[in-house]
Amino acid sequence: MESPLANILEVLGKMVALGVTGKQLDETAAALCRLHNVKPAFLGYKPPNFGSKEGFPNVICVSVNEEVIHGIPSDRKFEEGDVVKLDMGIEKDGEFDDGAITVLCGTVDEKGRIQGCSATARKLVAATKEALTAGVAQAKVGNTTHDIAKAVEAVAKKYDLHVIHGYGGHGIGRELHMEPHIPNEEDGSLEKKLEAGIRVAIEPMLATNSGYTYVAADGWTVKVRSGIAAHFEQTVEIR
Repeated sequence: MESPLANILEVLGKMVALGVTGKQLDETAAALCRLHNVKPAFLGYKPPNFGSKEGFPNVICVSVNEEVIHGIPSDRKFEEGDVVKLDMGIEKDGEFDDGAITVLCGTVDEKGRIQGCSATARKLVAATKEALTAGVAQAKVGNTTHDIAKAVEAVAKKYDLHVIHGYGGHGIGRELHMEPHIPNEEDGSLEKKLEAGIRVAIEPMLATNSGYTYVAADGWTVKVRSGIAAHFEQTVEIR
């Protein structure tokens, strides 16, 4: 059965507009989980190496502009030109699904095109989505995690963008995060064969000025040291 996650993210993405807040999106995400009879995977989640002992406080991650991932939804109103990343995980019948999209916030013209966003932001978002497509295309039996990383990094270089260092995708199934790690940058020491039947979350994260990051004082939000970032993620089965 197809996961409802893509549908939920699509609804949330369409809600991103001037004056809307991350908390409003989070409330809607919680309601959509109830509607689809799924459990939010992030709420209360306690990763082993970061975050807080209480666990993640919300249903979705909302990361804006220089924030890459793990952003906590807030009352800050979205503004013209914001680059908004929405990351969400769900659990249904003991199986997890994880996905993310990046949405540009701006005035929509009569043809449905978003205005008020810089050319740099448009390029970044389009390239990161292209990197996801390239990575997914390499997620097949006979390939390795290195093939996915190589495809993602090639797109970044094509557009003179930077891969976020040290972060990537992951295996997923009966747990939210499993082996293998799916890097976004070439590293032969991390190379693992992709076996038929496993599921992996592929998630390219690209930035305009630098791939180096730091974690904010909240213990969760990962930010680039310079520029803005985009993030897409899709769960796929290896065949």
